[in-house]
Amino acid sequence: MEIQQIKNDNQHKKNMRESTQASAASPTRAISLARLALFVGVLVALASCQTTSNYKATEAARHVGETATVTGMVDGVQQLGKGSTFLNMGGKYPNQAFTAFIPSGSAAQFPQAKQYEGRIVSVSGKITLHKGKPEIVVTSPAQVSTR
Repeated sequence: MEIQQIKNDNQHKKNMRESTQASAASPTRAISLARLALFVGVLVALASCQTTSNYKATEAARHVGETATVTGMVDGVQQLGKGSTFLNMGGKYPNQAFTAFIPSGSAAQFPQAKQYEGRIVSVSGKITLHKGKPEIVVTSPAQVSTR
């Protein structure tokens, strides 16, 4: 009977050690998770602090693929019968250096597009190439600002 009691006592001690070790690991795990959360938070904050680059209309062709802001004088506004609008900067069409393209599906958000002609305008978005010319597709008025 004493042997059985000793086995039970040893098992109880073993269970207590394992329980103590598990609870000791929990604060370490909590600290690790807290550090991970802090690290992720810092990364998100840094990413949101980044500003987009600002280029002149004549520089846009060297930055195709970038998300940036292109600023320049609107030398001509073309509105097609289908509803698409082109704000040409750095020269008049077909010699423009850059175009802000407003597709017909977004044109209703720009009912006075002609107002941009002769003004300095900044357009933000991804710079792409269309028929060899740099452009930004504008789908929201938030992408366009004037001085």
